[in-house]
Amino acid sequence: MNHAQLKAFHAVAKTGGFSSAAKMLGLTQPAVTLQVQALEQSYNTKLFRRHGRKTEITSSGEMLLKLTKRIFSLEDEAHTLLSSLDSLETGHLNVVATSSIRALPLLSVFQTKYPNIRLSFLTIPAHQIEKEILNFRANIAIQHVPPEDNRLFGQKIEEVPLKLAVSKDHPWSQKQTVALKELKDQIIIMSPDLEAAGKTRGHWSTYFDYSTKQTLKLHSEEIGREAVANDLGIAFFTETDIRWDDRIHGIEIEDTRLKEVTYVICLEEDRQSRLIASFFDSTIGIGNR
Repeated sequence: MNHAQLKAFHAVAKTGGFSSAAKMLGLTQPAVTLQVQALEQSYNTKLFRRHGRKTEITSSGEMLLKLTKRIFSLEDEAHTLLSSLDSLETGHLNVVATSSIRALPLLSVFQTKYPNIRLSFLTIPAHQIEKEILNFRANIAIQHVPPEDNRLFGQKIEEVPLKLAVSKDHPWSQKQTVALKELKDQIIIMSPDLEAAGKTRGHWSTYFDYSTKQTLKLHSEEIGREAVANDLGIAFFTETDIRWDDRIHGIEIEDTRLKEVTYVICLEEDRQSRLIASFFDSTIGIGNR
């Protein structure tokens, strides 16, 4: 038994004749007849009886027809599903990130463009990010460093300047500019993902020296924002981060242009899939919007 034989049988049963089945399938009548006969001979049964020009389905044929209806209905469903996936009318993306502050705007842009794609989102520590992708628990990761594992593909999608962020209750809350050397007596708030990013060349933390006692390490950027607002220390935020929180004051850095980079990461083998490629495409240039 093969798919062509079942398809020929189903067409004959559906149309009521071999000629009409041949027209429906775009085949010759002898070709349809041979397929049905081969199916009958394989299982030593009669599926149809011919009375002159009339074709009648047998009881065996009736039972098989119930199955082929289900088979070809599922085939149609599979075709519809795969077609919709190609046109991004359905699907599901699991996204992980070290910070919701950076990730949620990206997800919002993608969801607006592809409203029928279901998104799942989770913030996790930086050291777990690549494992989530490699273990197929996530499709997309968003973080501040390029991937270390060569099985992963990373694309830089955003590079934005940073300001020094202080609480409105901090003595520097009226300052407009500051030099990095002035930070030597300040508590610097750092989340684990920013600490990991500090190991990369050109990260803001490489521009000055600070001791372990001078840093306050917190679980996430979100907690770091609250710590700054409550005057537990200072941190480096983007203009956007500072602007919408009226508890925080931003100060320009005099010495150099500090920046924060955001990367979107996926499995190298998945980067050409329509769904994942569309997420990457939707994030290009977002930092300039």
